Amino acid sequence: MSTHELDLLENALDSLGEALSKFEDGDDGDEKSYKFAVLHMAHFIELVFKHHISSTHHLLIFKNPFAKKLNQNQTIGLWECINFINNEDPTSITADLRKDLEWIKRLRNDIEHHKFTMNVHEVRNTMGRLFRSVMEFLEDYADIDVESHIPAHTKEIFKVLSDEYEFSIRNAIRNADTVEEENPTGPEAEQVRFDCPDCGHFTLVVNDESSTGFLCTFCGNEESEELLGSCSICGTTVPQGELDYWELDDGGEEARCYYCSGRYHADKDD
Repeated sequence: MSTHELDLLENALDSLGEALSKFEDGDDGDEKSYKFAVLHMAHFIELVFKHHISSTHHLLIFKNPFAKKLNQNQTIGLWECINFINNEDPTSITADLRKDLEWIKRLRNDIEHHKFTMNVHEVRNTMGRLFRSVMEFLEDYADIDVESHIPAHTKEIFKVLSDEYEFSIRNAIRNADTVEEENPTGPEAEQVRFDCPDCGHFTLVVNDESSTGFLCTFCGNEESEELLGSCSICGTTVPQGELDYWELDDGGEEARCYYCSGRYHADKDD
């Protein structure tokens, strides 16, 4: 009969691999996978913190390490790990990290024991922050080459989550995808998504609160010459980059298309 055995660190890293895999499934559109990403990530964090504590002394991860008869089935939980680590070094668990750890602990408990509500945008952002914070902790306080231990198929998402800038880009593209899905275009409908001229990503999407009706989900830009504008004279609709703007005597501005600006006749005469 075959057996499968993992030590404390191997078990932690196995859960991290599963968390990354489920996170990527969620990013690919299977949003219920984020539920399992949360559970696996919480499990990874608890176990890797236990591993850090056990490196001080292997008995310290048990509930009553000094009992005459040690019960190895009762180990400390996530919050006891956090308090232990914080007592070692009060700067190791920052206020922001503690807040995110409280969030994942609460959501994990709801998933495991009761009904739960999951804001997908919040889950993705918070898990990204948590992942990077825990990686920084391991870099500073433990000698573990995490990336070398995770499955090959999760390497890409590991690198994305490790880099805040790359994660922000991926997040912005995912948010733009959502807006585009919620605003389908037909033959007569106007385009709802453009390349952003400021950051270069395909993330400029319709937004009711923007002054132009569009907002980049990455850099917040609202402008593009590709956005449609109207000629003040004939009313024709063309990309704004094709309009000429004329200053009026009253200080206002007038947009003129290729024909109304006189460019058509000038080009024709040439």
